[in-house]
Amino acid sequence: MTLLKPFLIIIKSFLFYLFDSLALWKVPSPQLNELELVFLIRQDGIGDFVMWLDTAKEYRNIFPPDKYKIVLAGNKIWCDLAEELPYWDEILLVDVKQFKTFSRYRWNLLRKIQNLGVQIAIQPTFSREFYHGDSLVRASNALQKVSSVGDMSNRNWLKKTISDGWHTELIPTSTKMMTELERNAEFFQGLSAKPYQANYPKLKLPRTTTRNWGKREYYVLFPGVSTALRQWPVECFAEIADRIYNQTGLTGILDGEPSEKPLAESIQSISRASLEWAGTLLDELPQLLKYTKFVVSGETSAVYIAAAVKTPVICVLGGAY
Repeated sequence: MTLLKPFLIIIKSFLFYLFDSLALWKVPSPQLNELELVFLIRQDGIGDFVMWLDTAKEYRNIFPPDKYKIVLAGNKIWCDLAEELPYWDEILLVDVKQFKTFSRYRWNLLRKIQNLGVQIAIQPTFSREFYHGDSLVRASNALQKVSSVGDMSNRNWLKKTISDGWHTELIPTSTKMMTELERNAEFFQGLSAKPYQANYPKLKLPRTTTRNWGKREYYVLFPGVSTALRQWPVECFAEIADRIYNQTGLTGILDGEPSEKPLAESIQSISRASLEWAGTLLDELPQLLKYTKFVVSGETSAVYIAAAVKTPVICVLGGAY
């Protein structure tokens, strides 16, 4: 099976290429827009989106609202956060998992994007993906299609050769090791032709929330992870909670996705500490993390959000890094 894998990837790539070509064939004439339409594309996870906000706010400076309309094609898992921000005029939600299928969803979304009448398509992601961001760039049919030269972590040479041809410009990248913040700044400098100093991203708190965390004393514990390989044992989280409670008396707020509630309940069942389950909505998470004493997390998404609201955070690094 290992020997066949490269050939299966090649076949899969060509099948997606043919599927998309059929979807984009004979699309009705694009709509006419009063303003030039800039199509920003981010399809990665919550953490990468939060780190990008440092430069995301700058796109308004090179595409002022009196001349341009900015549409963000965003991963639906973080679009609730994106809707709170003033950096774009409209958000196009993309179900990333469903989009990577031979489905009516992918077919219709590609045709919808081609019909938007995009003039400028921009994909700032360093580690580009053939089936996601690159395919959206292709579908935009924009006069200017700009992405990063990127790396090969999500691509092979076939995918790179095909998708590079869909662009009018590829922003050069340094070969040295750089953080995600520095990569975002590097791309923006190449796009704007102006120097830019990377800084920590900032998140504004929502205007209204269902709970007032500012009046409580607590810390936050995120035990859940996206892949099982990175999961820290519940016994370890329970011991951490016990130690924190014994030394500080603070209540621990267990948080995460609804599917992670059983994991939180397992920790509660073996811990002697004061623990509560919150199940906070993503758009209210910055509020929770702003007022906490500190955060302990097994997943990087919460780490980046905590950093963006200037809260001390400890990340438990498991496997797969």
